[in-house]
Amino acid sequence: MYWTRVRILVLLIGSMCSIAEAQDIGLDEYLSKLQSSHPFFAMESLSQDIEREQQRRFLGEQDWMVTASTRYSHEEHSQGNPFVAEKSDRLILSTGMERQFWSNGGRVSISYDYNRNDQLYAAPTGAFDQHTNGLSIAYRLPLMKNKGGILSRLNYELKSYDINIVHLNSLENQEVFLQEQGELFLDWAFLNEQRRIAEKRLDLAREELKQASRKRRVHLIDEVDVLRAKDAVISAEQNLSSIESRWKGLQAELATQSGIEQMNHGQPEFNLYQLKQLPVDEEVVASLRNHSRLLKAIDIRIKQLAHQKSAFRDEMKPELNLVLSGGVGSEDTQFRQSARFDQSQYTAGLEFRQPFGQRTAKSDVARVRIQQLQLQREHSSIARQLEASLRNLLVQLRELDKVMAYNREQIKISRRKTVAELKKYNQGKNELTFVIQSRDNEQQVQLIHAQNATLYQKLYLRYASLNDQLLTKITNENREYQQ
Repeated sequence: MYWTRVRILVLLIGSMCSIAEAQDIGLDEYLSKLQSSHPFFAMESLSQDIEREQQRRFLGEQDWMVTASTRYSHEEHSQGNPFVAEKSDRLILSTGMERQFWSNGGRVSISYDYNRNDQLYAAPTGAFDQHTNGLSIAYRLPLMKNKGGILSRLNYELKSYDINIVHLNSLENQEVFLQEQGELFLDWAFLNEQRRIAEKRLDLAREELKQASRKRRVHLIDEVDVLRAKDAVISAEQNLSSIESRWKGLQAELATQSGIEQMNHGQPEFNLYQLKQLPVDEEVVASLRNHSRLLKAIDIRIKQLAHQKSAFRDEMKPELNLVLSGGVGSEDTQFRQSARFDQSQYTAGLEFRQPFGQRTAKSDVARVRIQQLQLQREHSSIARQLEASLRNLLVQLRELDKVMAYNREQIKISRRKTVAELKKYNQGKNELTFVIQSRDNEQQVQLIHAQNATLYQKLYLRYASLNDQLLTKITNENREYQQ
């Protein structure tokens, strides 16, 4: 008696734990959890970060560049010329810094040079030691080609367009992923509805078997009717078992994808038969053309090419540079005296360079112009494809609304037919076969209704994804939840 009570208590606790772990979940909740936990979304967000880092690498072109060099040389000459050193040892040290400025395309360089020259002449001159120090600065400013630094910062600015395009493509990938997972959820909801219909059919088959067995015991029916009722029960059990295996498999997949362990003990909370309010065709088509991510990405690429074309046209300009330089230095036979920096010098000049033909730059401009034209055609093509897909979805949704109305009418008729067949069977006017067939037909009509309802929900999900509404909706829900 004691152990019996213990077992009952354990069963009750296990049942309560199972109830506590079970979690019924809706489509929006599933997609929200999926977005917040699945590594796919974190992976996609990193794509833009990679592009940003690739853009930042171009900033290195503005960094200060430090240079340093040293050189030693030894020379010996003929002793017949008193004006030429017999031996010469020279040590040269040089260091400097240079940097490019994107704001105007200019380049500045600062350098320090030290030169020591030890020479040996014939008598009476003898040994001669010379130290030279110099500090200089030079600045080159473009006045025509690359004026304002348009070519210097070109790669950095072009990368900004790539970042925006990658961002849009990432959002599009996330949208498609949510749509695919949403359709899997709808398949699970459909299997759940199938299971409900199959369970009801099994309950009715078992009830019919009980009634047939009672009638057989009082010899109201033949043995064949009992066998038919048993066969109907076996068929219903087999059908339910098949549905449950697929239902549980898909349940496990969705639970793993979303990271919701409790889904393994719950079921979908979704009304397959709830119809949606559809918008006016022309309004939604106009919105699609104005806000589609795919079209926006092409628009950005066209702008990028326009920016690139302006740079190629700048390449065709003559190269005219203003060059300014100046410095201070000093020289002496003593190292200390050579570091006075009391001698100044400066220069100013213009550099001009103009290639004839400009075939490279002209070819680049022509190529970009053709690419722009190609992208404009691609924009029109994709816009037409999107509109065609959208109108197709809207037509199917509206037609499915009508089909489902016919399904509901068929369900009513099949139920009335089953009632009539059952009444005739109870009156002994027909066989149990007709009742079973009517039950099966009623189940089949209900399944067709559920299939059409699932297709309707999938088409609406694709409609929302096509209009870039699915990701936006789920993202906003996650933000509200976090707040």
